[in-house]
Amino acid sequence: MNNDFQWFKDHLQSQVLPFWETAFDDAYGGVFTCYTNDGKQRVSEDKFTWSQGRMLWCLSFLLGHAQCSEGIDDATLLQYRKRCDALFHLLNEKALLPGEDEVCAFLLDRKGNPKKTGSHDSLYTSMYADCFVIMGFARYALLVESQDIARTALGIYTKMQQVMARGIIRTEPYPLPPGTSAQSISMIICNTAHELALALQQLGIPEASRVRMDAQSAAHSVLQVFADNQTMQIREVVYQDTHKNMDLLARHRNPGHAIECMWFCLDALGDEYREVLSAFVLSSLELGWDKEWGGLFRYVDTDGGEPKGECDGSAFSQLVASTWELKLWWPHVEALYACSRFYQATKDERFFVWYERLKQYTYTTFPSDKGEEWIQIRTRIGIPLERVVALPVKDPYHILRMHLLMLNMKTDYSKEIDHEV
Repeated sequence: MNNDFQWFKDHLQSQVLPFWETAFDDAYGGVFTCYTNDGKQRVSEDKFTWSQGRMLWCLSFLLGHAQCSEGIDDATLLQYRKRCDALFHLLNEKALLPGEDEVCAFLLDRKGNPKKTGSHDSLYTSMYADCFVIMGFARYALLVESQDIARTALGIYTKMQQVMARGIIRTEPYPLPPGTSAQSISMIICNTAHELALALQQLGIPEASRVRMDAQSAAHSVLQVFADNQTMQIREVVYQDTHKNMDLLARHRNPGHAIECMWFCLDALGDEYREVLSAFVLSSLELGWDKEWGGLFRYVDTDGGEPKGECDGSAFSQLVASTWELKLWWPHVEALYACSRFYQATKDERFFVWYERLKQYTYTTFPSDKGEEWIQIRTRIGIPLERVVALPVKDPYHILRMHLLMLNMKTDYSKEIDHEV
């Protein structure tokens, strides 16, 4: 895997970054992401804070790690830094909502004015967007070595916790039916708290210990509430009413999500949990792999194949039923990084075999024409598909983050944070 360092760097710099270099809004700050799947046409100038926070994280990480920026000329790096600064200012000045029961706006227009959206027709519709803003601010704080910005990130995080504690848990673009709990909430809090704790710790802010414990608590919640130790599967949705355990949402699994969650948990809990977590990664790979056409299904049933069970009519269950067999970019890059990360932690050769299989499938299926990033959404057999699968965006995050983390493996990303409490 270490021999792939140059290969990942070349792909990042020649295939991925050139597309996004043309997507920034240098007039008002931020990045345009509302493109067709092939990236040929911009369909809106709106800016989802979900994607803006993610790009802020990616640019901050790239600029803050020499392994990632090596080979990029100084003029380009200076431009990246200006755009990174502008992204932060857009979010800091426009996205943070003042109300007691709201955190970050989900959607901004080009100039940064918040817009109502989602099933609640509200400015505030998603704690996931909150999390991506928090993580973007945390990484940016490390880049510019600012305690003030880290404390701003901590303030957003604390407000989000308070809002959620009052029962306001909004999860666009995956609104949950009543009476359900979602693994994705514990998962994203695990990752968010880990990233925030890292920034607080490195900048000498004492709240780092408390936030680190939040990350560990969220990881344990995944393992205690959503992990099925008999099947070694991670459940996406758990119903309060156990009579609904055979419904479609209860039965469905999201292999890519489960795999991504396990490396989040590994970061939060440390390598002493590698054996427990690695078993769920391997099981998810086996469950999700399409043995006929290759690649990972978006969703599968707990018994494999097409999700079964009663569809309750919710937007989430309809999404699962209608898009289960698609091949999406993000599960594959998350699985690729997870296999590298778990191979590093366990030296289990099965992860190396999966890594090679995933790399071959991913890079022969998803990349677009040279310099035009990837065509992120594909049919089961790999044909490009113009379809919205979450937000109506071509999102920069998973592809960029995977390449950045792979390039930084030599500096051992997992040990950037002290796991001692």
